[in-house]
Amino acid sequence: MFRTLAGLVIVAGCFAAPAQARDCGTPSPPVVDITSNRFYSDKNHSIVDTALWEKRKAAMKPLEDFRASMSRFASRSIAGSRDWSSCVAKGLRGWAEGGAMLGVMNEIQAKFERKWALAAFSMAYLMVKPDIRAEDQAMIEPWLDRVAAEVAKDYAGRKRNYNNHYYWVGFALGASASATGHRAHWALAAETYREAMRHIEPDGSLPKETARAGMALHYHAFSLQPLLMLAELAARRGEDWYPLERGAIHRLAAFVHEGFANPAKAARLAGAEQKPLGRFQMGWMPFYERRFPGRLPLAPILGSSDIWFEMTGGNMSALARIWVR
Repeated sequence: MFRTLAGLVIVAGCFAAPAQARDCGTPSPPVVDITSNRFYSDKNHSIVDTALWEKRKAAMKPLEDFRASMSRFASRSIAGSRDWSSCVAKGLRGWAEGGAMLGVMNEIQAKFERKWALAAFSMAYLMVKPDIRAEDQAMIEPWLDRVAAEVAKDYAGRKRNYNNHYYWVGFALGASASATGHRAHWALAAETYREAMRHIEPDGSLPKETARAGMALHYHAFSLQPLLMLAELAARRGEDWYPLERGAIHRLAAFVHEGFANPAKAARLAGAEQKPLGRFQMGWMPFYERRFPGRLPLAPILGSSDIWFEMTGGNMSALARIWVR
């Protein structure tokens, strides 16, 4: 789900230039019904069943390929080639007109997939929205709101199952609301963030994710990404969420950062050896370093190449350079 994109150069230009025609490739047909399946084989949801994973990967390929293309086009656009914005508009309008992701979800995993897709599509659209023609916006934004409403409905009865899925719902709603201006969805995103901050222990850990045995560290990182990006969406609205609950997000960031270099602490808490984190799981770092320079020693991980996190916009380094001034 994550990729690395190196060597992009930011062009500090104006967003007002109209998007030009660009060869976007063959449009992906809208995925209306989502079919997916769970793939862990143990009670802690920490051991992947290879056959089930391959089954899920095959079923999700059309949606994930389209998600990758939207993030790629949006990232190229913010890197200075603004004409790629037209590919985002073309793709999302096609899916909007086809009622994508508004059909049958075969099981709960399909609903998980929908919220991750909504997050990525909303971010891609938000990144290029100033370039999008009004007639395309008029098609895309009501669709994003409809999908967001379904995502909110999916989780209305699961609020007490506070784990990474809940945090991703908050981010998906926050991203879509940032793109469309939907006040109720933004309010739900803010509620999710505030609740999430209460889950973070004094040592920076999240109890629900610690329970994931050998995947505990992975799911701490996977929880931090949407939460930190929610704080960044709030910052774009002039709201500072970082101090909430005595700066809980900083404790979580420090926990994940420490786990990248030395997973021993997470292993002790989870009672299991941890799957090491990869740099591609650190999409939050470019934003954190620009927002809080030197607060954590991130430079060795950030390096000189950009970090890519498809589900929250694509090129996180490029986006951070534009959003955090």
